[in-house]
Amino acid sequence: MNDDNELSTESVQEREPDHSTPIPAFSLKDMGYREPEEGIDQKLCCKNEYKEHIIRGMDRIISKQKKTDIEVYVRGHKFLCHLCVLKTCTEFAKNLHFPNSLIIAHEDVTPTGFQLAYEWMIHKDSTLKRKDIVELYLAAEYMNVPELLDHVWDLFNEKKLVNDAIAFQIFLECLPHRRSMLQDLMLSRVHRFFLMAVTTEEYLHLELENVSEMLAHSNMCVNSELEIYYSAVRWLHHDWSQRKTHAPQIMAVVHFHLLPNQCLNSIREQLPELHNIPEVQSLINDELARERTRQAASLRQWVYDWKIPHHHSSVCSKWQCLDLAGFDRYLELIIATGPNYSQCLRYLRSGYTMPCCRSALLRKS
Repeated sequence: MNDDNELSTESVQEREPDHSTPIPAFSLKDMGYREPEEGIDQKLCCKNEYKEHIIRGMDRIISKQKKTDIEVYVRGHKFLCHLCVLKTCTEFAKNLHFPNSLIIAHEDVTPTGFQLAYEWMIHKDSTLKRKDIVELYLAAEYMNVPELLDHVWDLFNEKKLVNDAIAFQIFLECLPHRRSMLQDLMLSRVHRFFLMAVTTEEYLHLELENVSEMLAHSNMCVNSELEIYYSAVRWLHHDWSQRKTHAPQIMAVVHFHLLPNQCLNSIREQLPELHNIPEVQSLINDELARERTRQAASLRQWVYDWKIPHHHSSVCSKWQCLDLAGFDRYLELIIATGPNYSQCLRYLRSGYTMPCCRSALLRKS
């Protein structure tokens, strides 16, 4: 029996595995395995509800400004923002590498302008008040937000939103920032508000360049070129001692060739302190000496106010040459009428002549 046990033990010991590898091991590549040339290119599917869930979640994070990753400072005001939003919506941010904060120190960008621009980026239903439109425009322009710029420019062009009075206000707001294209657009929209604008302090405080631009614009609605002339005089007289040197330049925008000779003689005698300036004298004398052909309709946007006589033809019995005192009384009437005054003015059709003036012209001919 013991002999049998010894044989069994001996057999087990003989069968103990040899830990050495009996054949060499090869990698898949060594064995010739290759990926198919076309590979396995399958579209990964996902339930639409899950994708929408992710998008809604991201939208909540952005719109509620959670987990923001950059602080933007504008004139000491701090805004918590997402860098990805700025890089996606603005050309300004695309090629900039920010740390954790950014300071926008440009003089045209205000906290209100930046806040409105960023709210437009992250909200579908952001709103805008009229008084903030220029600040938003300047911020969008500085940060170069093409879609927002297009939208704001469309608002500027919307006549129902920007009437003649608002156009003058926006023109004033643009002046410190020297946006000539926007200024010109707004001046072209002032129209019948022009004389109301002339009554304001803001008009009297305009710089020479801006008042000249305004008076020279063909879309300023007037009953007569004399109103342009006296509007220039009003600006000069507001600070005559400082502004008299500008008289030749501002008088140069008046279309004196649209005035009859009796008016030219009258205004020359009425304001000697102005017309004694040699350059201004030359403007009047040259017109008096020149044989003129009037094409008034193409030079101004003419309007008709039935309450005044100076819009009649100079040959009409109802015509009166407007003087400075009469112009001041007219401005007082405009002020008393209030903001709705401009709506009382009627546009004159090209070539239109009032019946009384037409009869007088026929009699003269």
